[in-house]
Amino acid sequence: MYQSRRRKILQLLYGFFLFIFILILRLAYLQINQGENFSVLGKKNFLRTEFISPLRGNLIDRNGVLLAANRPVFDVYWQGSGNYNFSDEQKTFLSKVEQICDLDFEKSKKVRSIRSIERYSKRILLKSDISFEELCCISEQCAYSFNIIIRNRFKRFYPHLKLASHILGYLSRKEEEYTTTGLAGLEKIFQDELKGEAGYVLNIINSRGTKLDQMDLKCARAGNDIRLTLDSRLQKIAEDVFEPDQAGTFILMNPQDGSILTMFSFPNFDPNIFLEPISQDVWKNKLNRNSTFLNRATNAVYPPASIFKLVTFAAGLQEKVINSDTKFKCKGYTQFCSRKYHCIRRWGHGKLDSKKALAYSCNIPCFQIAQKIRINQFADYAFKFGLGCKTGFLLPELSGLVPTYEWKADVKNEPWWKGETLSVSIGQSYTLVTPLQVARMISSICTGFLVKPRILDVEEIEKKELEISQDTLEFLRRAMKGVVEYGSAKILNKLKGFDIFAKTGTAQTSSLAKEKISKKQLEHAWLASYFNYKGRNPLTLVVMVENVGTSAPARKIAYRFLQEYKKMKDKDELD
Repeated sequence: MYQSRRRKILQLLYGFFLFIFILILRLAYLQINQGENFSVLGKKNFLRTEFISPLRGNLIDRNGVLLAANRPVFDVYWQGSGNYNFSDEQKTFLSKVEQICDLDFEKSKKVRSIRSIERYSKRILLKSDISFEELCCISEQCAYSFNIIIRNRFKRFYPHLKLASHILGYLSRKEEEYTTTGLAGLEKIFQDELKGEAGYVLNIINSRGTKLDQMDLKCARAGNDIRLTLDSRLQKIAEDVFEPDQAGTFILMNPQDGSILTMFSFPNFDPNIFLEPISQDVWKNKLNRNSTFLNRATNAVYPPASIFKLVTFAAGLQEKVINSDTKFKCKGYTQFCSRKYHCIRRWGHGKLDSKKALAYSCNIPCFQIAQKIRINQFADYAFKFGLGCKTGFLLPELSGLVPTYEWKADVKNEPWWKGETLSVSIGQSYTLVTPLQVARMISSICTGFLVKPRILDVEEIEKKELEISQDTLEFLRRAMKGVVEYGSAKILNKLKGFDIFAKTGTAQTSSLAKEKISKKQLEHAWLASYFNYKGRNPLTLVVMVENVGTSAPARKIAYRFLQEYKKMKDKDELD
């Protein structure tokens, strides 16, 4: 019996010590491991953090014009005071806000939320982004109300609406961590530099939510401004010369340093619309048509058409297949492997030398060069001119395609046929380029080096020597001058004071044998050039218009742009 009692006492002691041990472990876990979490939860009982949104950095053109800025926005709130019921005075002030802001709290069932907020001394938004007239009326008629609070903030604003929208990009309507988020363009690429740093106010409150004191304050830090190489005046001219029903792109670039003065993709969009809810009708009928958000300058590829003939003649001259004095006879076609390959002029150009052949964009010399040069040699020269590879531009871009023996074997699982080289020589077949690559290529003919296109004022200038002889470059320049003087771009020769060098192109989108039953089967129009006006530094201009059948629309756009450019420069001289 004594042993049994002793055993029970020991069991009780063991149980007691085990309980004490578990209790100590639990207390240690709560105080050491979870102490910080409970401390935070405890502070939340009497502390409230009010975040301050930072001012987003501006996007500015080369002349200091704001392209993406911030505008002040005023919001009206109801600040609860801890009462269970509204006083007559509070009802009067609420009624005034309803009248001024054209609101109906009963109908919108918001009055129930306001009563709840009033009881717990919290804050509720009555209306955001009130107008200046509403602001003045509320400030005057509700000046003595403790509950009516007006707070100001800043909202992203694109003052020129659609101008350069594919470059600037747009923002998310939702706020993350009290900063807006860029979803496209420079707004996305430079999100960290533009967003700034949010601030906060730490308030001490009582159990009813009433503010007693301010414990801490951290000011918001504004984001950094970013200056671009764009010229907003030239950008506007370029966007105005496109027709409403056209789709395409326009690039104006300084060939010496690669700075982009104008880059326009059409159709474009207004980035301001993303700052508010977008209706299904607007999205379907205005934004989701004809690839509105596609930046055709960098992120779309097209057959280069006759623009590629500059590469073909360069290859022929460099490989000594032809020289600048070689004579050709064009009867409208050439025969190769029992097949006729036609010229752009079906009845032929007659007798031509090399310069006139390129100026008139005759296919026959290209076909003759193609019979003596292998496809990989063509590819090497295309690569030398910067085709088939990314330019290094800041915005997303495609590489394009320059076909080779190896490419076709890997992708098509077929050998390369010699007849395909003839199609490549006139810019058709599998070859695809971006308009920005064409602008870089034309710039290299002007300067003798490949330059990296740049959009930021502070970007480093990067140049690479063009591995083409000066004699060949001089020939290409003379031929491009001939295009303007008597070739397909002679409309530009009417412009006085300009020295213009150009090449046009009409890119097939389907087989010539097929009947054109839809606009999508019509050819794309190209015009690529460099020019100077009254001896100023040269500029590179590239226009590409989708599915218009001939190169005429591209020529007209370039002509209208240069007309307005001339007016602008002449006015600047007078000022």
